[in-house]
Amino acid sequence: MVLSLAGFLVLLNSVSAFSQEKSSAKKSPPVSALYSAEPEPLTPVQCGQCHNSLYNNLKNDGGRHQFECQKCHKNFHAYSPVKNNWNELMPKCRDCHLLPHGEKITECSACHNNPHAATKIPMSAKLISSCAACHSGPFEQLQKFPSKHTKLTCDSCHNVHAYVPSCSACHKPHYEGQEFKGCASECHPVHQPLQIKFAKDANAKTCNACHDKVYVKWSKSPSKHGKVNCVSCHTKHGSIPECGMCHVGPHSKQLHERFPKCLTCHQDPHDPPVKQSSK
Repeated sequence: MVLSLAGFLVLLNSVSAFSQEKSSAKKSPPVSALYSAEPEPLTPVQCGQCHNSLYNNLKNDGGRHQFECQKCHKNFHAYSPVKNNWNELMPKCRDCHLLPHGEKITECSACHNNPHAATKIPMSAKLISSCAACHSGPFEQLQKFPSKHTKLTCDSCHNVHAYVPSCSACHKPHYEGQEFKGCASECHPVHQPLQIKFAKDANAKTCNACHDKVYVKWSKSPSKHGKVNCVSCHTKHGSIPECGMCHVGPHSKQLHERFPKCLTCHQDPHDPPVKQSSK
């Protein structure tokens, strides 16, 4: 039998295809070999290949939730829209946490709306209304010592839970170049800002903002008082100390009996050398 050229080419292609299939079949392992080993649990990085946003949440703001995904998620890829079994599959906060905020605050997701970003908690209405439940100290201070801060809601300053703003967000400095990090530690407790408490090393330039005339006189005084920080005498804002706090009987008994008030002679405590009266 003589084949035409077209027939020969068809036969040649058929033989080639059969050879390729046979060769491919030899290279492919049997099905049993594909499933011969037990799979290793996925690492968080491997989970992140598909769940990229959740991985980054955990990486950046996961806090104590930065552990293996399987510790919370026991079942994978088992969600069925037909069964609507999302709530059954998702882990519950109570699986690990009891009632960390007491009996009054039990709805975790009202504040912790993203369990993968455990440390990043937005200031929801529920959270704002519950601040005093955990932070009773600041709440009591704001109520006991009224100030403009008392009229603000917590999120006016703390727009994210645990965020501590700089005083510069609302206030101007007392003097040019003042560092705001010292406002609370040196003078103004933030939740009772009018109850001024001076630190021993509070910068005297702060006093100059309101008491400029006294500050200039004190800073130019040749007396020993000119070398003493304001807060050494004025331990509380607005307080006027008695000379006897530092000076005990510096003169003779007779002189003290004749002039019991020190300022009769030392007329200006900010520039205390004796000055003669103009009268």
